[in-house]
Amino acid sequence: MANKLKIGLLEFGSRNNSLNNPKKTLYDIIEYATTADELGFSRFWVTENYFSKANDVAWSTPEMLLPILLGLTDKIKIGIAGVIMPLQSPFRVAHNYKLLSSLYPKRLDLGFVKGLVGEYDLQRFNMGVDKDNYFSSFIPKLEATLRFLREEDELLKEDVIIPPFKGNIPDIWYMGSSHSGLEVALQHDLNFARSIFHGESNKEYLKEELQNFKKEYKTKHGKDPAMVLTFSGCCHNTKQKALKVAMSSTNNEIGAVSIIGDGSFFHEKLLEFKELYGYNEFIFSNVSKSHKDSLTALEILSQYV
Repeated sequence: MANKLKIGLLEFGSRNNSLNNPKKTLYDIIEYATTADELGFSRFWVTENYFSKANDVAWSTPEMLLPILLGLTDKIKIGIAGVIMPLQSPFRVAHNYKLLSSLYPKRLDLGFVKGLVGEYDLQRFNMGVDKDNYFSSFIPKLEATLRFLREEDELLKEDVIIPPFKGNIPDIWYMGSSHSGLEVALQHDLNFARSIFHGESNKEYLKEELQNFKKEYKTKHGKDPAMVLTFSGCCHNTKQKALKVAMSSTNNEIGAVSIIGDGSFFHEKLLEFKELYGYNEFIFSNVSKSHKDSLTALEILSQYV
């Protein structure tokens, strides 16, 4: 089919099921990922989030889920979108993701986000997290993590080894809701993911900015960056059904949902996004909380990937 698209998936870990049991959600999402792999989707990203009173989500951090998803799939890239760096130890992050990437070479995406965590959750991290310097700690921690991952020979002079020595490292991403992170991605040799569905997202097209970034990146690093546009939506057999599912899944709050419709409408809108935003790959966050409807969306969209 002409005008095929690269489409990946973003998963927050929330489903409705007859048992009202988030443990079942884990198995549903594993099936969702393996189905996406079989149907030819490009990536499957899972989020790190902390919701104090959310009893319907299957995880806060999906780190332990990543090796299961990698082990049960064959081609699709699996990733975290992303590690909330102000909460983390760079030394530990480097150890965990270098090991996992060495087990599954060229299949792991490691995303970094600043991430907003509520006061209720923040006080429970016994890691010396400084509330007053929460966001400003992002760049120093990002740089420390990159050094642990990338500078093996220099670290060896300091008697520091991140095992396995000479192992693989993941593809590394900066993730944000605007182009403000382009300079960070350029300076630190990172791939770039932009979201247009978060509440604070800048939804302007800004295609020229992206094209300039790509040129500067190629000049500086001698290669093209991977770049994706992340959007939310609901896809079903008809637009009416998609709208019904979207409204029931969001409590009628669909203002931030990027695309609602059938497969042909999705395809048309993503081709439009490709032209207007300048991205050649998309990450789809399905707002549907129904496992059956989520699988239906994959079947419908698979004809376009």
